[in-house]
Amino acid sequence: MKAAIYPGTFDPPTLGHLNVIQRVASNFDRLVIGIGNNLSKGSIVFSLAERVRFFEAITQNIQNIEILAFDGLLVDFAKSQGINIIVRAIRTIFDFEYETLQAQMNRQLGEVETYYLVVDEKYRLVSSTLVREIASYGKRLIGFVPQEIEETVFHRLFQQKK
Repeated sequence: MKAAIYPGTFDPPTLGHLNVIQRVASNFDRLVIGIGNNLSKGSIVFSLAERVRFFEAITQNIQNIEILAFDGLLVDFAKSQGINIIVRAIRTIFDFEYETLQAQMNRQLGEVETYYLVVDEKYRLVSSTLVREIASYGKRLIGFVPQEIEETVFHRLFQQKK
């Protein structure tokens, strides 16, 4: 069985994340969405449980995915799932440089391969960081996050600024 993991903090999930999931899921028998508790990213707005629920809501029509939260090293999580392919989305050359370093380290630590997927042009500028900033100024997130979670995400982020 061909399996891959698409890891991220996903705080919150965006339309770009969903687009990557849809594209990758069609090429693998099993796709694990690994939601990390990445403490190095600073303050996390949405809890792991909330981010898992967001993905359950926005991916309910995709049959071959699993949504799992994890702590620790990605390579250890991948190994625990019997997966040796990590999928990373590339928006810019800066993403490529960063992800190449991560891929080399992951290969050395855990004998995993990294597959790069170039982000669809219409989502190239969309990021969780941008979503948090837009909402903090009271702007709705239509076109940035899936409609199933837009209201919840917007209200939490807008209220947090007040």
